Amino acid sequence: MTGNDDHLRLDALAATRGGIFTRSEARGCGFSDHRIRRRLRRGDWQVVLGPVLARAGRTVTPLLRDRAPLLVVPDAVLSGPSAARRYGLDVPEARTRLTVPPGRQVRLAGVVVRRERLNPEDLNLIDGVLLTTPVRTVVDCVRELSPDQADLVLDRALQRRLITFEGFVAQVQAMVGRHGARTLVRAVSRHAYGARSVAERLLVQGLWRRRISGWRANLAVYDEMGLIGEVDFGFAEIRLAVEVDGRAWHSADDRFQRDRTRQNRLVRAGWTVLRFTWRDLTEDLPEVLHQIETVRHHLTARHP
Repeated sequence: MTGNDDHLRLDALAATRGGIFTRSEARGCGFSDHRIRRRLRRGDWQVVLGPVLARAGRTVTPLLRDRAPLLVVPDAVLSGPSAARRYGLDVPEARTRLTVPPGRQVRLAGVVVRRERLNPEDLNLIDGVLLTTPVRTVVDCVRELSPDQADLVLDRALQRRLITFEGFVAQVQAMVGRHGARTLVRAVSRHAYGARSVAERLLVQGLWRRRISGWRANLAVYDEMGLIGEVDFGFAEIRLAVEVDGRAWHSADDRFQRDRTRQNRLVRAGWTVLRFTWRDLTEDLPEVLHQIETVRHHLTARHP
């Protein structure tokens, strides 16, 4: 077998998993330990994670680094923040997170291992990568990250409709008696009443303290054309919509245009719209609540 044949076989193998391969696989394709070391010294190859390598020039992204240990721990499952990255959720934790069966010994630098038995319904296969389902992923993130970080992951998953709050609660109920159950219950409490962001939860707390009732979170509103969308907080009887731009809100062109089009439809349908920013809620929540109360009383008088 020629050296060129060795490279072709190894390249074909690596192409099936993002360009990475193990030292053992390189030996199986005809590369001796000496040849492997020489390619690493010359910079032809690079180390991705311990025994996992890639060709020079391959950008080692967090997604690729997460995938690497699965080549050497075949019974492992990507979980927590690593699985969240696969679903496109921003997570602050850079280290790879794996779940392996109880008793399985795994020692890889930069890899955090959880030993826990997963049910088949907790597993998903995407592009050849075994990982936890979206709802189980979010549950694990809540157990492993700080409350603020965990809430951001949960918020994003709910906003993108990767999961439902009901599905999250059901998964939490199934975790009763297991590690992190109390942390999960506290997360459920923080996200009660349908609030899907930190900003919305601040407003919920304020509404309850001021005993402002008659609202519903994530209220679906319709006009003669059909569904306009869900307003963050809606007082249906008086057609008052309260919209919240949280700290993660951005004004990209498509989002900006979509929100303004929806707001115009709400106004044409007879709704009054109040919109508040993250700064409003964190720096002057009493004024926000005062505005809501004032408009609410005015509209109630018009709709006895």
